[in-house]
Amino acid sequence: LLRRALRNSEYGGAPSGGRAIVMLKALIIGADAVCPKYIFDCPERYPNLSALAARGAGGAYSAYVQKGYGDSYLSEMNWSSIYTGLAPWEHQIASIGEGGRRQTPSMKAFRGLAPFWQVLNANGLRTGLWAADCCLTPIETDGYVVSARYEMLETPAPVRTSRRTLQVCEKDRPILELIPGEPPPRLYPRTLAQQGYAFEDLRRDPALAWKAVQAYHFQDALENFREELEFFFRAICEVQRREPVDVLYFYTPTTDLIGHCAMYRDDSETLVESYQLLDKYVGKWTEALQPENTVVMSDHGMCNFKDLVQCEDEAVRRAAFSARNEVIWLPNGYIAFEARNGALLFTAHDLKGMFLVGGRDIRPSEPREMRTLDIYPTLLEMLGIPVPEGRAGFVQDLFNRPLVNRERLMRPESVSRRNIAVLQCCSPSLTDIVLNELYIRERFAQFTVVGEEPYREIFLHNPRTSGFLSYKEFDFTRFDEVYCGVWNEMSGLTGHIRVH
Repeated sequence: LLRRALRNSEYGGAPSGGRAIVMLKALIIGADAVCPKYIFDCPERYPNLSALAARGAGGAYSAYVQKGYGDSYLSEMNWSSIYTGLAPWEHQIASIGEGGRRQTPSMKAFRGLAPFWQVLNANGLRTGLWAADCCLTPIETDGYVVSARYEMLETPAPVRTSRRTLQVCEKDRPILELIPGEPPPRLYPRTLAQQGYAFEDLRRDPALAWKAVQAYHFQDALENFREELEFFFRAICEVQRREPVDVLYFYTPTTDLIGHCAMYRDDSETLVESYQLLDKYVGKWTEALQPENTVVMSDHGMCNFKDLVQCEDEAVRRAAFSARNEVIWLPNGYIAFEARNGALLFTAHDLKGMFLVGGRDIRPSEPREMRTLDIYPTLLEMLGIPVPEGRAGFVQDLFNRPLVNRERLMRPESVSRRNIAVLQCCSPSLTDIVLNELYIRERFAQFTVVGEEPYREIFLHNPRTSGFLSYKEFDFTRFDEVYCGVWNEMSGLTGHIRVH
């Protein structure tokens, strides 16, 4: 307590009004789209995240990701599943509304869904939510909510910044008076026109494109990201000193934007430095706040579009990429699109998200067959809280104490798995969509793709695939279920159907 009191003095002295120091039970940091491969393959670059993994549990998990079926799964859907323990088709947050438009989710969307902050409140824990995705227009909680509204720049604009505006509900207005200064604006990448290029010129001349992306790949985002993290670090520490809560949650979308616009080659230095900034502030927060438990997670990862069609045969690789004529094929093998905002876009959402947790009841371990829906029950178990009914996720086996939710413990070795075949009845990209969607909805199954031999390597590169058979090798009787994709170019219908 003395050490904690001394640390508080760094942010303005002892708590005012005689308020008792509250030991923070959990610090949860959500960073959009952080790629687990970057973090776990080079632990020496990220000392704080690596230390958290070494003394606790860390690894990759399967997220809600597949490219297709409309706009696929958005980050808002993934985070909403993390918040509620419900699948996107159950919570329906960020789904397409009337007129085909997506509405920006507000906190009212979570009514009746028992998000984690509501469950924590019901069990006597006060929560502080900072800049949480899908939590605009805050509502009252036991604790407080500070949202950070900004406008997405989805078309080319001369001004590359979007102002962040802090929002609270009426009850929490005194919180704003405790926050020093204003948050920095959100920075967007330079458009190709602002760099002096036209996309078609770069598409026709890959050498020129390579020169352009080496010169600019959103390096100026790093200082803006540092300003964002520093602002919220000081704000969170000051508010926790004056208005303490039991659980703090902070979210940043900036790692997603940097990933999309900076992953132009392996080991992109801009992306590495952004993750190092995140690592630095994870260390600063844990040192300043001394939480009993610390969680750092992403909602999915990032990969270049080339990884969707990974293959040694260049001709097969290009043939398998459905947008082959709409992209820049860079000399290093990477692929670039022109984004809606006029900048270059290098990445798709990757299948794997990152999950790290450390605390006194967490034993050194790795998640086993973890999925998005397991995060909610695992977080509640970390805090000793029963999981509400109607959740399909499992508690990960990470704890060194008897479980409150023992009946939900993940035991992969005790599961009976079905063998499912996916027939390649259309293009490889559409078949990949079908495979990923089935994987998401059919949890305990092993998937074999049955298709054209030239695409074997591409299909086997998908970690959700257990095997590949050519059409000649296929035998219906070897599988419990068989599915194929359906697609109608005229109507836009895309889906899958069980045929056996």
